[in-house]
Amino acid sequence: MKIVSMLIFSVIVYLITPPSVMTASAQSPGVALPVKKISNDTLLTAYKQSISDVSHGRYLGASFGLLKRLGVESAAQIDDPDVVDQWAQVMSTMTSIPTFNKAKGADFHVPKEQIAMLQLSTAVSAIDEIVKRARKTRIVILNENHLDPRGRAFGLEVAHALKPLGYTILAVEALRPYADDQEERSKMEQLAADGIVRGSGDFYSGYYFDDPVFADFIRQSLAMGYRPVSYETASRGYTAEEREQAQADNLIRRAVQPFPEGKILIYVGERHAAEGPIAGEEKPYRKMAAIIKHKTGIDPLTIDQAGLSSVPMNRPDVDLYKIAALKASNVSVVLFEHGKPLTTGLLAGAVDLQVVHPPLKLINERPDWMLKMNRAPKLIPNALLPKSGIRLVQVFVANSPADARPIDQVLVEAGKTPPVLMLPVINVRYLTQDF
Repeated sequence: MKIVSMLIFSVIVYLITPPSVMTASAQSPGVALPVKKISNDTLLTAYKQSISDVSHGRYLGASFGLLKRLGVESAAQIDDPDVVDQWAQVMSTMTSIPTFNKAKGADFHVPKEQIAMLQLSTAVSAIDEIVKRARKTRIVILNENHLDPRGRAFGLEVAHALKPLGYTILAVEALRPYADDQEERSKMEQLAADGIVRGSGDFYSGYYFDDPVFADFIRQSLAMGYRPVSYETASRGYTAEEREQAQADNLIRRAVQPFPEGKILIYVGERHAAEGPIAGEEKPYRKMAAIIKHKTGIDPLTIDQAGLSSVPMNRPDVDLYKIAALKASNVSVVLFEHGKPLTTGLLAGAVDLQVVHPPLKLINERPDWMLKMNRAPKLIPNALLPKSGIRLVQVFVANSPADARPIDQVLVEAGKTPPVLMLPVINVRYLTQDF
């Protein structure tokens, strides 16, 4: 991991280690372009420029521009897994489809016993089981795979399902961090009043919201009445253990203590949901979920939807999703073995439930799971189709400010059948970007 190790102390946490997706390269079908030798300095400069571009809404510059700066035609020519992840994350914001990063290798070993239990497990509806268990606590912690937008749509499903149970607080790791509690409260009140997340600037909401799926998860949750809470550490130069402690402390001060009767949905990155040690750790330390449980006495419902993803962030040496997907043909499920929830992979035994999402199905090149976000397919207006080259067609809430994040966007190539947009029933405005 060349780039992340160079950036870890120089870039704020919410700008580090984004998601994944590869799209068509400029090469001919079936012709593999050679991996190119690229210096670390060149990789680092291009990586940071891509982050800056996407933070300012320049999606094509952050993706195709990144390839151009590196002098390659395809991401497959880049052998740095973190640069590929950055390029791929930006592509996923324009397609909502993640792609397996071939530059990555296996991170940890999965015991044969876990594989056997996974094969023998049975499935039940994930939402039904989450609702059943969420009644017994007032904190639900749901993680995501930063490489897969699918989890953000499921986050919205969970938010909908928990609202009738009295859950009203939505704490999101991806929200911009604030060191001062009073400033955080003021900014979150402003976010709730705005009802939308924004790109780089005075009202910047956070890096991962460059994904329209994530942006709309927040927009719809705010419209349901959820109160947002930012809890990521604003410190620099911290260790991983210090980060977990700071996140937990911020959550306790900003969400648990101020609302002693409040019910909280916490949406986190993968490892933070762990209540116990995780696979491959040489020196285990308490994660955020475990610290909250220890300090508050509240046993949270912890849910992993990253470990059995089709494009795992932390990669096992076995394709666990290939096995699990057979049990989730039409609906997201959680797995049971001998009447008890089964968890495998990185967070085996460290979380309460593990979600498996159905295999990807497309509607005119768009994922069908987007329908679960109260959306429907809509043709791109003819006037917005390009006559040459590649164009990004973006859709925004009609009355939103210029720095708002889009709620959907698609890549359109001249001369090819365009994908559909997936839009909620609201008034919208359109913008385009050309490369």
